[in-house]
Amino acid sequence: MRLWIRYLQEKKLTLTLYFLTTGLFLAVGSLYHIENLGKLCYAAVLTLAVWTGAGVLDGIKYVRRSRQLEAVFRHYEQSGEMILGEAEKGLKSLADSMEAAESYGDAQAYFLRAMYERQRKERLHREERLAESGDYYLMWTHQIKTPIAALKLLLERLELSDRNGFLMKEECFKIEQYVEMVLAFQRLESISDDMVVQRCRLDSLVRQAVKKFSVLFINKGLKPELGELGFQIVTDEKWFVFCLEQILSNSIKYTPRGSISLRAEEEGKRVLLFLEDTGIGIRAEDLPRIFERGFTGYNGRMDKRATGIGLYLCRRIYGKLGITVQVYSEEGRGTKVVLGIPCAERGITIHKNPGPALTRSPGSY
Repeated sequence: MRLWIRYLQEKKLTLTLYFLTTGLFLAVGSLYHIENLGKLCYAAVLTLAVWTGAGVLDGIKYVRRSRQLEAVFRHYEQSGEMILGEAEKGLKSLADSMEAAESYGDAQAYFLRAMYERQRKERLHREERLAESGDYYLMWTHQIKTPIAALKLLLERLELSDRNGFLMKEECFKIEQYVEMVLAFQRLESISDDMVVQRCRLDSLVRQAVKKFSVLFINKGLKPELGELGFQIVTDEKWFVFCLEQILSNSIKYTPRGSISLRAEEEGKRVLLFLEDTGIGIRAEDLPRIFERGFTGYNGRMDKRATGIGLYLCRRIYGKLGITVQVYSEEGRGTKVVLGIPCAERGITIHKNPGPALTRSPGSY
């Protein structure tokens, strides 16, 4: 009965117009003494019957839809415990709001508002959980650096010169690299706030990265070859070196023998840095996807320890620095990575680099 009353309330304008129109016809007929007025009344009654039949059928459909909708609302409230509070005329629950709704449209509006409110609360809850998780991992990343640094000092003091000593230093270095990767991944969205873009010497940045990987070069017997690098570039030193280390790490990992060379050329207002290795290369079908997050490809599946995060971070961070990254590779013949880096000023180069020779043996670093 409640739903039928609500249906009649929704249709009251239609009923009012019908009775008003019929009344006007009858009034005009009676005023002008139209013959067969009784027949006109009979037509009005028949019309009312037709309208009533159509209204009953429409009402049945309305009541059925409303009951289904209320059933959905009640199930939603029971499963989701949706509370509207004092927002809707003092009604505390969604079910009470539905039963007191004056129209089908109002009922739908109550439900949509309830769904929106629940989604908003769930979204806030997820954001809080993510923030807590992010804070925890950030704290863990910073704290784990202390035992790693202590372990490195202990290994240096032991002065291990045999093969096992170098392997221990290599594994400690890898742990440090993974921790730095996690830290960079955690800070990726807000990394722009940490960037300081300024003029830097390319040769100094490259030597930092190569020197850091000296243990890996020695252990694998690889030869780093540094060509012309005397350019001034515009970048952030910290994040540029971090990304270069990720690229260099991949080259060392997948180069069982031979060499890894780095050289630069000036191209207009950019400096092109070429990093080439003589490694196993990348399969053609994997090459378009190497910068996707979590993608390891055939080489990564062989390595078992690949994360698919390093190159993804490089593309994102270098993109923020205005540096382009292109990779060319042929399976079994090595890989070439080309970085397009903004110059400090067009034509500013340092072609005569002071210092020792640029090509050294692995042990020199």
